[in-house]
Amino acid sequence: MLVQWLIFIHVLAVISFFLFHGTSAAMAFKLRKETDFARIRALLDLSASTTSAMGLSFMIMGLTGLIMPFLLHIWDRAWIWLSIVLMLVVFFWMAFFNEKSYKILRKLVGLPYMQGNKEYPAEPPASAEEVTAHLKKINAAQLAIVGYALPAIVLWLMVFKPF
Repeated sequence: MLVQWLIFIHVLAVISFFLFHGTSAAMAFKLRKETDFARIRALLDLSASTTSAMGLSFMIMGLTGLIMPFLLHIWDRAWIWLSIVLMLVVFFWMAFFNEKSYKILRKLVGLPYMQGNKEYPAEPPASAEEVTAHLKKINAAQLAIVGYALPAIVLWLMVFKPF
């Protein structure tokens, strides 16, 4: 019965994660076409508004995903290890992408921003040309591929347990 509850919580956390993360995904595609600093700031703030809920759901997903193999005695299966590695790749790649793209953009448009774990107050915005140049560097398609394809592979591994 405990395993069924953990599976339920795990799947619910995954659904919640993708729901909360949807704001960031939509922002990534919309942002590249924006030139108005007020709209860029609004999109960045909207995306940031779901960060805590997204992080909590990801943590619950990860914890339940790590507890269940102990209860099910499946640590000897390669698919479980590959699933964990792929999710870690997604997590660290997204964190790196966020650090080099959106945290810098927040600074450029005059919003409070973070570097590493340190928070800084808003500074005067950069020029429209600098912001446009930075926006052109952001590859939303890459985000979609890593953020969708790798979790889809993890889902396939969990459902079909190929090895």
